[in-house]
Amino acid sequence: MNKKLISSVIMAVIGCAAGNLQAKTPAELAAIQREVGIMENILSSALKQDTDKKIRAISANYFIDQGVVFELDVRGASRWQTIFSHAPNAPLPPLPDIDFSNVSVEFISDHVEVLSEQAVESSREAYQQAMEVMREGAERVRDIAEQERDVSRDLRDLEREKRDLEFASRHDNSAEAKELEQRKKALEKEIAKLEKQQTTLTKQQQQLRQDINAKQAEREKQQAAEQQKLLTQVNHSISLTLCDYGSGLRSLPNDEHVSFVLKGLADKNKSLIKVFNKADIKKCVVGDIKAGDLALKAISYQF
Repeated sequence: MNKKLISSVIMAVIGCAAGNLQAKTPAELAAIQREVGIMENILSSALKQDTDKKIRAISANYFIDQGVVFELDVRGASRWQTIFSHAPNAPLPPLPDIDFSNVSVEFISDHVEVLSEQAVESSREAYQQAMEVMREGAERVRDIAEQERDVSRDLRDLEREKRDLEFASRHDNSAEAKELEQRKKALEKEIAKLEKQQTTLTKQQQQLRQDINAKQAEREKQQAAEQQKLLTQVNHSISLTLCDYGSGLRSLPNDEHVSFVLKGLADKNKSLIKVFNKADIKKCVVGDIKAGDLALKAISYQF
C-alpha cells in the first residue's frame, strides 16, 4: 500500500517535471518571445499616447516560472528635483537660522545653461522660465553678498583707524589732540552709517533667500501634483492595455506574472514595481473584471 503510494507520488513529480520541461522548450520560448515583442510594441504605443509621450523607452524580458517583466523609463516631473537634490553646496555669507533647502545659488547661476538643457526634456518653456527666475534670484543674492563683504571690509578699516586715533590721543597732549578727536567722531559717524547699511543688506539677502525658498516650495508642490497625475495615467494605461490586448500573451503560463518596472516615478533613485497575475489579466480580457479592478489587484511597491 505504501509502496504504491510512494510510486504514485514519484510518478506525479516526474509528470510535473516533464510538463515544466516541455514548457521551456525552444519552441515554447520562441512563441513567448514573439508574443512579448508584440505586447511591447502595443504597450509602448498606448503609453506614449496616454501620457503625452512621457515614455522614453520600454524593454521586456522573460523569466521562466516567473513571467514577463517590462521596464519603462518614464520622463516625469522628478527630473527637476533630482537636479537640485544633487547640487553641491557653495560657500555663501553665513546667515544663522536660514534654511536655504540645500539649493546652491552659485551653482544655479554658474550652471544654469546645463541644467536647462536637462530640464527641457519635460517642459521647455516652464523649466526655462523657472530657471531664469532662480538665476536672477541667485545673482541678486550674490550681488548683495559682495556688497556686504565690501561694507565689512570698510568697517574693519575704519575700526582699525579709530583704535589708532584713540591710542594717539592718549599719548599726545599737543594741539593735534583736538583734530584727532574730531577725526574720531567723523569715523564713528561713518561706522554707524556702514553698520546701518550692513544691517539693511543682511535683511535684503535674507528676504531674497526666503523668496527663492518659497518659489522652490511652490515648484515642488506642482511637481508632486504632476507626478501623481502622470502615475495615474500610467496605471490606467497599463491596466487598460492588458485588458484589451492581454490575450496576446497566450503562451505565458497562467500561474506566472506580468510585471512592470517604472523608472522615474518613484522616490529618489528607486523604481516603482507593479506585478499582475496572468490569471487576473485573463479575467479582465473576458470581461469578468474591469481595468480599474485589475489595477487594484496588482501588487505595487518601490525598490
